[in-house]
Amino acid sequence: MKNSLTRRGALALTGTAVLAATSATAATPARERIVGLYKLAKVIRRTADGQETVTNANPTGRISYDKSGRVWVLLAPPERKSAKDQRNMTLEDYQEMARGLMGYFGTYEVDEAKKKLIIHLEAAANPALTGTTIEREYVLTDTTLTMIVPGNPATLNVFERLPD
Repeated sequence: MKNSLTRRGALALTGTAVLAATSATAATPARERIVGLYKLAKVIRRTADGQETVTNANPTGRISYDKSGRVWVLLAPPERKSAKDQRNMTLEDYQEMARGLMGYFGTYEVDEAKKKLIIHLEAAANPALTGTTIEREYVLTDTTLTMIVPGNPATLNVFERLPD
């Protein structure tokens, strides 16, 4: 007998492989799937009635989760202006430099049942946040991570996974 694969057999194997890959992804804990480097793709405001508005379609930012449970983030508005003289910066220059800048690092946990990221801040650009814990609802897909900052309006920071 020849060892050939019929079209039907090939399709069956392909379907089985896709099903196995899908099941493996669904079965993999979010704590493992979140590991990676992401770029901030857009910022959305969502009102209590569900209306969404993209407030920043070209943001600048990165967030990284490693398998050891560490996280770092740096978000900066792209429209910030540079100081005219880097050697003699004014108070206004420093204020502009800090405007909208968000940065921190620490450790993280994933509460998959509640769809929450729990982030323990070791240090932050805002010293008042150092040593605190923040919780963010999240939505994780194969290509994106959306972190939801509560409020009215809520802020949805949509991150796209970068390749390894």
